[in-house]
Amino acid sequence: MATLRSDAEVRQDVFEALTSDIRIDATRISIDVVDNVVILRGTVPSHVEKRTAEDVVRRIKGVRDVANELRVVPAQPRPDEQIEADVHAALAADAWVDERRVDVRVSDGIVSLAGTVDAVPARSHAEADAWGVAGVVDVLDQIVVEPPTTRTDAEIAREVRADIEKNLRVNAANVAIEVRGGTVRLRGTVTSLEQKWLADEIAWWTAGVRDVVDELKVGPPAAEGGEP
Repeated sequence: MATLRSDAEVRQDVFEALTSDIRIDATRISIDVVDNVVILRGTVPSHVEKRTAEDVVRRIKGVRDVANELRVVPAQPRPDEQIEADVHAALAADAWVDERRVDVRVSDGIVSLAGTVDAVPARSHAEADAWGVAGVVDVLDQIVVEPPTTRTDAEIAREVRADIEKNLRVNAANVAIEVRGGTVRLRGTVTSLEQKWLADEIAWWTAGVRDVVDELKVGPPAAEGGEP
């Protein structure tokens, strides 16, 4: 079994990766590492840079998870009216989203989304559309998922389980699945952030799912006979 790297080693690699990436201004980013979980704090000028920093860190060997607490502070603030108009335009251009069902409010650069969509990916697309607008400092996603087809929790759980087991890159034996009221909760331990992300994505794309709570942890493989 591979030995976990020390927090100091992980922090050094994270520091070097962020400071050497021309897409990121790392001078305003602080880095803490606790039990191989990287915590990013500070300010960046855009959501794109915030996501880029997290993506860079997630690729570093030994990182178990990333707590991205970076705050977006645009270099050039924009009027709320312009931001709201651009968010509406972005939603209208997105084939995944019916913009007529999404209410948009903007205050001090903070976008509030409300309304309903048919599936979890549509809600994610709407949030991403809002984040992609210049001048946005935060997005409050209050969109409710209302699947057009009603399915029982047991049906959803069986399909999520089956789809995870079909994916050769996820160790399904260590993933516990619980569904209540259409909300899928994933628990257990996987060996990489990629497996955690894949399990999360599979649950998201399952028909009838209203929400996904991913509580999977990244760590060494569980011993045989352990709880899945």
